[in-house]
Amino acid sequence: MRFISAQKQYSTYAKISLLGLALIGLASCSSGDSSAPVATSGGSAALQGPIVFVNNTTSKSLVSVALKGDTGNTKLGEIDATKFENVALGDMQFSEGEWVFLNLAAANKVAAIDPLTGAQPVHEANLAAGTRPVHMYRDSNDGEIVWIMNDGDNAGGTLTPGDDLINCAAQGGGSVTVIHNSHLGPGGVPPVVLGTTCLLADGHKVTAFSSGAGMPKRAFVSSETAGEIAVIDGDETSVNFRRVIARIDLCRSAKEAVPATCNDESTTAANAAFTPNGSGPHGIRWSKLTQKVYSIQEGYHEISEIDPVTFTVTPILDLTGLPYTAFGISPNGRFLVLRGQTTAPQGTKLGVLDLSVTPAVRTDFTIPALDGTAPGAFKFSPDGNRFYILAANSALATVTKKDRLFAFDASTLTATPAALTLLREIPLVSTGAHSFDVLAQGAGAATFIAVSNSTDNSISVINATDNLIKQTVQNIGALGSTLGGVMVYAPGTVAAGNQATSSLTGGSSAAPTVLAERLDDHGMPE
Repeated sequence: MRFISAQKQYSTYAKISLLGLALIGLASCSSGDSSAPVATSGGSAALQGPIVFVNNTTSKSLVSVALKGDTGNTKLGEIDATKFENVALGDMQFSEGEWVFLNLAAANKVAAIDPLTGAQPVHEANLAAGTRPVHMYRDSNDGEIVWIMNDGDNAGGTLTPGDDLINCAAQGGGSVTVIHNSHLGPGGVPPVVLGTTCLLADGHKVTAFSSGAGMPKRAFVSSETAGEIAVIDGDETSVNFRRVIARIDLCRSAKEAVPATCNDESTTAANAAFTPNGSGPHGIRWSKLTQKVYSIQEGYHEISEIDPVTFTVTPILDLTGLPYTAFGISPNGRFLVLRGQTTAPQGTKLGVLDLSVTPAVRTDFTIPALDGTAPGAFKFSPDGNRFYILAANSALATVTKKDRLFAFDASTLTATPAALTLLREIPLVSTGAHSFDVLAQGAGAATFIAVSNSTDNSISVINATDNLIKQTVQNIGALGSTLGGVMVYAPGTVAAGNQATSSLTGGSSAAPTVLAERLDDHGMPE
């Protein structure tokens, strides 16, 4: 049986909350058939090429656009808000099994979407997570596993996250939920929730994964309010899989307000909460070069290196007096990319920290084209040769340059001294805001960039060869729609390592809301 009517059948399973069990019944369709959705191998019924997913923030719907190239880019369809329980859409990600996932923070759920089987993407089910899932990450050790960060209750509408009231009301603190799936097609298994791990720690959560030869498979999850990092066993073959095996106390007396004392609680019992500190971790990355974790402590204005085995925390860059407030990492793990702004004069400031030497060497770039801009989201192409950054459409009076995407040659980072070479300043549609993502193919080279134009209700497609807009697809949503976050999906992207995900997971919670700092990899605000 070819699984074409996926939406109808999955919606029935979702209602009885037994998605995995109900799918067993599909096996009876044919004695030799799969119990999972089958993506057709050809013909007009199935999708084969890249898709741009766009958050229609006005209608709370998810738009899909076929990304064909310089021309022929057209809207595929729109999954309406009722499928997402009429809540605002959040972070997006996709797995090695080709499933697309979407956080539904207010519903405390994650939507699972089949992007391939039908003529347009199909909503399959909303899976229970924890209280207020905000960010999600694909596990770098197993691309079929997705980790959901549950920031917890924010009663009163404040940005201060609290407890996961669904899973961790007794213990307190937020949590992480783990989802596993296998591939679409014969023998595939649809997404299932493996479970939720309580962290005993409040605050916004981001994560990084240790990986590589000889490295233990672990997830490092920081909690901003608590000032700590939970270390979770990420090895599915381990008896401790999804369990917290250590908690790293980030408190530093030299950086704390009076009284300037810290009681290192890293060895505190697993069921006991730490005393919160002012470190404010928000932004964490794994370097495949150094095989270390890097965390930005916003409260302390510093970046630290963390050993994934001993959990030793070593400050490597004091940001005091520097303009940088957020960071990312180059695909090869060599450079931490520093991003911030100056206000006199106004401008976006970029720099890098070279991790290939000890101590790490910082280079601050002077890029006149960024004068007058406010800093927005940035990304690398997976091969590391291209770097893109948006100018945020800030309401600050000092911001004189808006609606711009800057394309850089990042291969020059390895020069002496390190450099970012501007290739083109790309004027965008004049609108309220923009988000973008990169289509990379082959050996990870950028081929096209998709940019959403919020109140213009359109997306622009840019050719990465000459960095020129080739087509602007109009009327993405109904009249008056406003577009938000963008994610470019293509079959085989994960297996090829071709997703551009070096954007921000940092930025000060105290920063003015006119700055587009607190964004995930796909432009979704926290």
